[in-house]
Amino acid sequence: MNPFPSWDECANMKLAFFPIGSTEQHGTHLPIHTDTIIAAIVAQRLAERFAPAYVVPALPYSASFEHSGFPGSVSLRVTTITAVMQDVIHSLEQSGISRCVIVNGHGGNALLHNIAQELNAHGHRVMLAPKRLHWERAYQQAGISVSLSQDMHAGEAETSILMHLFADGVVKTDKLIDVDTPRRPLLEVVGMKAFTPTGTIGFPSRATSAKGKALLDALVREISHSVEEFMSLG
Repeated sequence: MNPFPSWDECANMKLAFFPIGSTEQHGTHLPIHTDTIIAAIVAQRLAERFAPAYVVPALPYSASFEHSGFPGSVSLRVTTITAVMQDVIHSLEQSGISRCVIVNGHGGNALLHNIAQELNAHGHRVMLAPKRLHWERAYQQAGISVSLSQDMHAGEAETSILMHLFADGVVKTDKLIDVDTPRRPLLEVVGMKAFTPTGTIGFPSRATSAKGKALLDALVREISHSVEEFMSLG
């Protein structure tokens, strides 16, 4: 599938995948655009399964306010994200694309659920993925050693995916520092830096390229089941 289609190749598409990532710290070993990388590759692989489908260029910013204590993190206000999503969906519909799957790469984007509900108030326009259940099932299938909550940020899962996608140089394997922070009260008040000195919450030292491949494959497979159901709606 051509990841860079011309306008005429988009003419008969009815389904789009819109990856939303983030620009925020991912520990000392992963790049700040990790979420965008993952969202974009998941969207691309889903589009290949549901071809012909349009992959909207990834939005590299979202709601990362909890990471503001670390340099390099960038956030959009809730009103800005809402406006961007509304404008993108409206533009797609003008092109004849009636259904859109929002591929969310940043777990902190809780606001996307409410935006999707509002957009669906007058029809089945938007689906949001991956859901927590998609991730949990993928974790089990890939053999990730801890739960999604324990592996919250820049841990075993995200590190494994980037190890799989990039042969070397992107993941700084000499800086894999595990941070076990099972309780995070008032996270939305005090931010990530109150719970982790490195920015990581999880166990990146347990990451492997093989786990990354298995996790990515399982995640795309689990989301695909929901997309099939979404597309079957009248």
